[in-house]
Amino acid sequence: MSEPLLFEIGCEEIPARMIAAAAEDLCARVTAVLDAAGVTHGAARAWGGTRRLAVRVESVAGALPGKDELVLGPAASSAFKEDGTPAPAGAGFAKKQGIDPAALQKFTTEKGVYAGFRRQVAERTLAEVLAAALPASVAAMSFPKTMRWGSGTYRFVRPVHWVVALHGGAVLNLELLGATAGRQSAGHRFLASGPVTIGHADSYVEAMRSAHVLVEPEARRDALHRALTAAATPLGGEVVPDAALLDEVVELVEWPGVVAGRFDASFLDLPQEILVTTLKHHQKSFSVRSKDGLLPAFLSVANTDRDPAGHVRRGNEWVVVGRLDDARFFWNEDRMRPLASRVDDLKRVTFHKKLGSYEEKTQQVVAIATMLARHVALPSIDVERAVQSAQLAKADLVTGLVGEFPELQGVIGGLLLKEEGGDPIVAEAIADHYRPIGADDSIPRTSVGCIVAMADRLQTIRALLSVGESPTGSRDPFGLRRAANSIFRILIEKRWPIEFNWFLATTKNGEEQRQFWTERLFNFLLDQGFTAPEVRAVLTVGDSGASFNWPLHAVVERLAALRSVRDREDFRTLLLLTRRIHNIVPQVAKLELEWTEAGWLPQPANYEQYEHPEPVARDLRAALEAQQVKVERAAEAGDYATAVVELAALAAPVSKFFDDVLVIDEKSRDDTHHRKELVARLAGLLTRYFDIRELAGQADSNR
Repeated sequence: MSEPLLFEIGCEEIPARMIAAAAEDLCARVTAVLDAAGVTHGAARAWGGTRRLAVRVESVAGALPGKDELVLGPAASSAFKEDGTPAPAGAGFAKKQGIDPAALQKFTTEKGVYAGFRRQVAERTLAEVLAAALPASVAAMSFPKTMRWGSGTYRFVRPVHWVVALHGGAVLNLELLGATAGRQSAGHRFLASGPVTIGHADSYVEAMRSAHVLVEPEARRDALHRALTAAATPLGGEVVPDAALLDEVVELVEWPGVVAGRFDASFLDLPQEILVTTLKHHQKSFSVRSKDGLLPAFLSVANTDRDPAGHVRRGNEWVVVGRLDDARFFWNEDRMRPLASRVDDLKRVTFHKKLGSYEEKTQQVVAIATMLARHVALPSIDVERAVQSAQLAKADLVTGLVGEFPELQGVIGGLLLKEEGGDPIVAEAIADHYRPIGADDSIPRTSVGCIVAMADRLQTIRALLSVGESPTGSRDPFGLRRAANSIFRILIEKRWPIEFNWFLATTKNGEEQRQFWTERLFNFLLDQGFTAPEVRAVLTVGDSGASFNWPLHAVVERLAALRSVRDREDFRTLLLLTRRIHNIVPQVAKLELEWTEAGWLPQPANYEQYEHPEPVARDLRAALEAQQVKVERAAEAGDYATAVVELAALAAPVSKFFDDVLVIDEKSRDDTHHRKELVARLAGLLTRYFDIRELAGQADSNR
């Protein structure tokens, strides 16, 4: 009978950054084993926590019934000799399957005649299915770092202490990573006493809750959010929002609690960025603010909601004060030298063993920033600011603060220049030039900052690709793909008139660079939610097959325009007709070449002087001329949605033309030629801004 399947691996504390991906990987492996065996099941979901990974699958069948199975081997022509006895290929197949070669028979299939045999497959229980395949699959899970334990036989992210495997209320006989499956899990280390018995897969979540473990990440998040809000109120403020920190601490606790701590108000003299970062990165603590600014307080997340003696609070305060003391010391020390005086020190900081120092990198970034700033026509004062920002952007790498708090790269440079009384635009550009850090981060606040951010990443990508540091598969240790994505985001959001072909022309080292950028652009657009056919429909326009003659924001706008109309009936019709048009034109051109070699010349020679004898052809010509004006006007204005709609208006006259007119008529070569000219002009318009042939047959697909 069908029951929910519960599978839990309990182990020592898993690093927070690995939990979510590991839970999803385990879920995929469990369902893959079920699917491979043909076990019917419902939806699956994964849970991850600091000491456990768990999967629940709905409505899992308890057994696979026996069946008569046809096993096919090599083609009959190679499996049997002329006299019908098994040939070496057939005998080898039989030996591998453990049967007598004489038992092989011929079976006719849709693909041909094959050697094979029928066998009875015995009924298998769910426990047998899982025991046969799941241990090896789980053991093959990949983690950034793994551990061995005991005699060193097993390897996993952390040593495994228990396994729960239940089908409904029944324990499945299963051994995995040295642990025998049962129904006993473990509760909270301090708040629960003894093991937790799971009576049924349906009772798992509540049983763990009663043992002070919230297995659902969203439940831990809600509990943390409420606790943070409640703890901030008595302090007279509110939590400084930090989604990334919340994501991290959710994975650090099983039973969330929040401890409020305080520090001396004199630390508020530190720049806010230093204060907040110190609390976040070194104590995983949230800052607290009132309407007047930061408060001398912080909120730390604990794996318990109890601290009756205040030991947790005092321990956190002690560590926080020590880190803030360090920050204040380095801040005072670093301000004793102008930021510009540190640029020469970059000679002793290696950028890459094959590429020299950060001082050499800086020189290249300055050159690229200058080129970019001029190309997008920044005012001369901003070109100068971009150059100065690029010169100083990496100078804070040799400060004490960045040495102690590397998370503050760039930010410290901006703060130091601001403290010196430097140009605030330059200071802001230095502080912002690492942005956007991730998909949820914003681009730099100013155009100068955007120029420096692009120049820095462009230099990094060019240089590292030139020494063979190309990303491969999932490996991208230098974050080159992420850097390219950031450049694309800046270009699109700033709407700068930088055509992608111009952008590619600035790269060096030829085809490898071009391949990286074009592949990265294609995948970036897929990540924005567009489909592969939609992306190809825009990026394959032009004679070269990859003519990036538009700014990136125009590429995205064209894609959005296609998406907005692709499900319209008239547009779907036009997609199919466009392919037909592009098939006909070369056919006629080939015929015309043969006719020309035989002495034929079209009459009249001028397209505009020809009068089509068919009314539908005249109607199509009139529609083409009218719509071409509308399409070109809309495209020039950047209104691509209207341009696509105007193209779709051609569907009816084109469809009528093909229904009523025979395009190729060898008895009337002149008429054939001018029909081809009409269709060719139509083809040119239909693929000038979008090669919609890529969408034909996929208008209703979102894949």
